Amino acid sequence: MSPCSKKGRSGCGEFSKKFVARASNFLKNIRELNDNLLNQLTYNQKQILERVREDHEKSGKMGIAHKSIQMSFDEVIKTLIEEEVISVGRTLAYENASNFIVGFFNELQKILGCRYIILLLDECSETSHEAQLEIFRLLKLIRGVFTSDMKTNFVYFCASVYPPFAMNYPSNSKGQTFNFDPGQDASLEYLQMDELSDEYETFFREITKKRLEHFCPTISNPINGIFEHENAFYLAAYGANGIPRRYLEILKQGYSNLCQRSGTAGSIKKISYKDIEVSIQTIAASQILSQSKLNSEDFKIIEEIEQRVSTRNQKTETANIKKTKKLPANVYFTINRSQFGKFNQLLLQGCVHGKERTRVRKYYKEEGSQGPLLMLDLSLSIYSGAIEKRRAVDIFRNDLKINAKSGYLYCQDFDLDQFAYVKNAK
Repeated sequence: MSPCSKKGRSGCGEFSKKFVARASNFLKNIRELNDNLLNQLTYNQKQILERVREDHEKSGKMGIAHKSIQMSFDEVIKTLIEEEVISVGRTLAYENASNFIVGFFNELQKILGCRYIILLLDECSETSHEAQLEIFRLLKLIRGVFTSDMKTNFVYFCASVYPPFAMNYPSNSKGQTFNFDPGQDASLEYLQMDELSDEYETFFREITKKRLEHFCPTISNPINGIFEHENAFYLAAYGANGIPRRYLEILKQGYSNLCQRSGTAGSIKKISYKDIEVSIQTIAASQILSQSKLNSEDFKIIEEIEQRVSTRNQKTETANIKKTKKLPANVYFTINRSQFGKFNQLLLQGCVHGKERTRVRKYYKEEGSQGPLLMLDLSLSIYSGAIEKRRAVDIFRNDLKINAKSGYLYCQDFDLDQFAYVKNAK
C-alpha cells in the first residue's frame, strides 16, 4: 500500500472519530434535555399518583384511590403503568405541554446550531380529540410567539389534517379555551388537485416522470414509454380525481393487469386503456366503496346519486344524437346545507368531493338547492356507469370544463328527503 493511500485512510479515520464523538455529544445533550423536560412534565411519579387519586375522588372511586395510597412505592410503580400512560396525555393538558415542546425546540436549535426546525405532523386526525386540542394548541403557540422572519423564528410546522367536519378544531363556541381557525391560524394547502385546473394533466405527467426516473432513467417520454395510447394516461389521471396516491395505485394495478394478460411472452408490451379501466373498477370496488368505512346509509346515498346521475346522462346522450351543439355530461350536484353532515364519510372516502373551495354554482333553478356544490367521484362514475364509458376521456377533458364555464347550468339538485330509501322508510 502506498504512503498516499495510508495517509488517506488515516485522515478518513480521524474524521470518522471526530464525527462520531461530536454526534455522540449532540445525542447526549438532546437526551438530557428530553429527560429533564419529561421529568417535569409527565414522569414525576408523585405527581402522577396525586392526579390519579384526584381523578378517582372526582369519579367516586375512593376505595381504589385509598388502596393505591397504602401501597409501597415499588407497588405503586408496578400497578400504575397503565394509569401512567393515560396520565401522560392528561398531564400534557394540565401543564400546557406546548410551552414545554417549544422550549425543547429552542434548546435543540442551540445544541445543533441550526437556523430553524420544521415540525412535520402526519395523521393528526388519527389521535384522540383531547390530543388534537393539544396539537392545535402547539401550532397556535408557534404561530403566535414567533415571527415570520427567518432570522428570528426557529420553529415552523406542517401538519396533515382533514377538513373541519372530520377534525376537532378548537373553538370557543364548543366551550374550549381557544380557537384554531384553518385559513387564518395556518395557510391551507390542499393535497387534491382540481380536475379543472390548467396544470392538472401536467401535474400527473410529472408524477409519472419522477416515479419512472428511479426505475427507467433512459425513458425520455414516460407517457409513450409505458402506455399503449395517451388516452390510457388520461383515464388514469382523471380516474384519480386529483389524488396522487390513488393515481399511483391505479398505475400499479394497471401494470399488474398487464402482467396477468401478457404471461411470459418475450415481446415488450405497454399498459393499455383496458388495463387502466379494469384497474379503476378494482380500486372503486375494493377501496373507495370500502365495507369497513361506509355504513348502510352511506351506500344507499351514493347508490342513488349514481343512479340519478346515470339517468340524466343517458337522456343527454340520447338527446345529443339529434343535436349539432351537444350538451355536456355532468357529475356535479348540489345538496341542502342542512344535510351536509350526511355526506361526511362519503367525502372522507372520496366517493364524492366538495367543490366550494374552488368554485360556486352560478345558475340555480327556482326550486333548486343553493347549498354546497359537490361532485360524484370520477372513478365511481366509471364503475357505476354514471357516464358513458366509451366517452370517458372526452367527458373528463372537455365536458367537465363546459359545465364549469356555463356556471354549472346542467348541475343537478339533490334533496335526501326525496331519495327512495328515505321514502320507503316512511
